[in-house]
Amino acid sequence: MAGPQQLPKGALYRAPPVYRFVGTALGASMWFFLMYRAKKDGPVLLGWKHPWDH
Repeated sequence: MAGPQQLPKGALYRAPPVYRFVGTALGASMWFFLMYRAKKDGPVLLGWKHPWDH
């Protein structure tokens, strides 16, 4: 009906290298931003400090 498979049995699709690189770069930048904001606003987010207390 659909014909024979192009890939060997059990093989997964591999994204082009540029997609994998861009995905890794965007994921890393997201984590860097989250860690930066946690460093700046961590005590406020955890309730250890009030945002209006400077």
